[in-house]
Amino acid sequence: MKIGIIGAGNIGGSLGKVWSEKGHEIVFGVRDPASEKSRKALEETGTTVKAVSLAEAAAFAEVLVLAIPFAAVKETIPLLGDITGKTIIDATNRFSPPQSGESAISVLDVAKWAAGAHVVKAFSTIGWEVIRNPIFKGVAVATFICGENAEAKETVLSLASDTGLDAVDAGPLENVGALDGLSKLWIYIMQHGGSRDMAFTLIRR
Repeated sequence: MKIGIIGAGNIGGSLGKVWSEKGHEIVFGVRDPASEKSRKALEETGTTVKAVSLAEAAAFAEVLVLAIPFAAVKETIPLLGDITGKTIIDATNRFSPPQSGESAISVLDVAKWAAGAHVVKAFSTIGWEVIRNPIFKGVAVATFICGENAEAKETVLSLASDTGLDAVDAGPLENVGALDGLSKLWIYIMQHGGSRDMAFTLIRR
């Protein structure tokens, strides 16, 4: 699958590395393809991966991943060009209060800003280290996936499974409010005696 990862930081770089190893075609869409961050992501991911402009990444990709700070999402989406019908994975987290006119659930704003695309939430409750090594004591860590479009959600569930994570269908976008709480809990525990080498998962009997 052709995947455009918007951002070349830890989350984007980790997803790019894992998916590239699984045979997917990856490009990083960045504001400066020649930057040190972009170069580092390319070195870690593989020689077949390129860093291109935001619009070039969107034109190339069947699936786009937002792996940038939430504060940059609103201004970045228009720079992608025509995203009609594309699947967009929102891997961002908004930890500050919503601004005037924004929803209490940030992914609903992303879906509004990316009108015409199919927005799916994923990879928002785990640290980037887990993407590279998702097995804890023999158990795969879960990534909870929410979306409205069934076909787009199935695509993201499949891509999430490719990383080795336990891909869990967590329902519609309105359920992301619960995932946002889980993300905040992860941050709190990590900052108060925990570590980044931890994760929440779903245990089945």
